[in-house]
Amino acid sequence: MKKLANIYTKSKKNTFEEIFNVVSKYDDIIEGLPTLIIGFENAKQYIPDFNIIKKQYGNIWWTFTKTERRCEYEDDIINFYKYTILSSMEKTKYVYVDLINYKLSSIKKVIKFLKDSSLKYIFLTKNNHFMFIYSEVYNTVFGISLELCEYLGVEKQKIYKLIKNTKYIHNTKFMDNDIRKVVGSNTHYILPLYTYLN
Repeated sequence: MKKLANIYTKSKKNTFEEIFNVVSKYDDIIEGLPTLIIGFENAKQYIPDFNIIKKQYGNIWWTFTKTERRCEYEDDIINFYKYTILSSMEKTKYVYVDLINYKLSSIKKVIKFLKDSSLKYIFLTKNNHFMFIYSEVYNTVFGISLELCEYLGVEKQKIYKLIKNTKYIHNTKFMDNDIRKVVGSNTHYILPLYTYLN
């Protein structure tokens, strides 16, 4: 499973989403990923020029343990979730497939993508009015209005049959409440996150 960030803690009571590489030894962190250090003493040990007031040092964050300062710990965890999820999702391109204004050449490129052999994750909104298609190969989420397709005379079933090598994601139960809050109305974040959580 891919990891979004590191969390270094010596406590075994913390429970974090599987998108995080939770380690009790600092040497086990994955280089290059954002890292949250939990515990005042741990932060002093691993952050050069440590300042208790400063919570972020580039890609390194720190917070108190629950027993040191519970309120601050909880706020910092939420802020770290937001930072890591949003900064990672911003690297994923979102493209709305505008069937009315797209040139024929652009539509042909989309059709070619839909038919290629790369794995595509698909999420349909309520009533199947809108489809999100994510490709890890292109690191892109495509949005297609199925209502607009039908308005233009293309049935939904034709679109479904056109897309090759698919995995449908039917709900967002794989995300906990904290992650749902970060995602908010950004539905196109759901599919890239799914690849981290499954």
